[in-house]
Amino acid sequence: MKIRDPKSIIIILVYAAVCCGIIGLSFLKRAQEINTSNKAQALAPEYTYIENLDYFHLKNGVPLMSLSATRMKSLGEETAEFEDPKGVYNYQQKNKSLRYQALEALYRKDKEILTLEKDVKVTSDEGDYFAQKLKYFFKQDLIIGTVDVKFLGDDPKSGDKLNIASDKMKAWPNEQKTDFFGNVHGSFQRKKEYEGKMIFSSAVLNFDGNTSLAHLEGDVMMKRQSYLITSGKADITLENYNKSLKYFVLNDDVKVTETVHTPQGVQQRKAFSERLEGFGREQRMILSGAPRVEMGTDVVRGYRITIREDIDLIEVDDAVSDMLMKKKEKLKE
Repeated sequence: MKIRDPKSIIIILVYAAVCCGIIGLSFLKRAQEINTSNKAQALAPEYTYIENLDYFHLKNGVPLMSLSATRMKSLGEETAEFEDPKGVYNYQQKNKSLRYQALEALYRKDKEILTLEKDVKVTSDEGDYFAQKLKYFFKQDLIIGTVDVKFLGDDPKSGDKLNIASDKMKAWPNEQKTDFFGNVHGSFQRKKEYEGKMIFSSAVLNFDGNTSLAHLEGDVMMKRQSYLITSGKADITLENYNKSLKYFVLNDDVKVTETVHTPQGVQQRKAFSERLEGFGREQRMILSGAPRVEMGTDVVRGYRITIREDIDLIEVDDAVSDMLMKKKEKLKE
């Protein structure tokens, strides 16, 4: 029997060892992959799905939030997602509640934040809030709304109807305060319709239901019946409208444009000042801060000028008696 060359035997053994090593590493890698997969499955969140449910979140034994939905996807004590939610939030400090509805909702249980999306409507004692996306921070009683924001409601004291739209909104329903930002526009309709309606627009509007005060700022425009007013800032006090008190105050580059019926026909009257004060049913406005009034070819200046809506008579306070604006006759040479 002839023994093979020792070198050939060594090569064969080395080759066999390499093959065994490759096979061993392959099994080890497979085992590691299986182990990693098992761990990943163990760490994956476990969601709970429920159809057509009534959901309650208790705090100190009291239902803080309750809603009904067609479907819920819940992750333990962290989050809950809802489809077609309709619910109620109950204030613990006062006997008040907040109703809401949307197409989708996400509730962060630990932070008590409810996010509503798509056709959102929230109803408080003061009115209805609308938006395409709205977040309610329960602990701060803060609502932040974006995209197609709108508020429809009544002033708590005067009963006037408010219609306000904007790009963004911050509201504190329990405190009856709301701030609107970006492309703000809307109207204030008096409780008695014959008393008129004011249309407005601005960059920012802050409304306080406790004082019935609306503060407008940035490219302010106000329109009512026959006059149009623009300015940098404005304050409108709804509660005082039916009293002989200031109804609105405007500041910064005030301009009033009004259509006036005169014996000579319909004319346009323009007034300019740094400040304007409007008074209730009297339809009287007082201009101060280098005021002047122009109508036709006439220009009147004074320390303080009072104009009345749709009346061509103006009062000039500068140690000169009242004047009736008339067209000046051309001077003859």
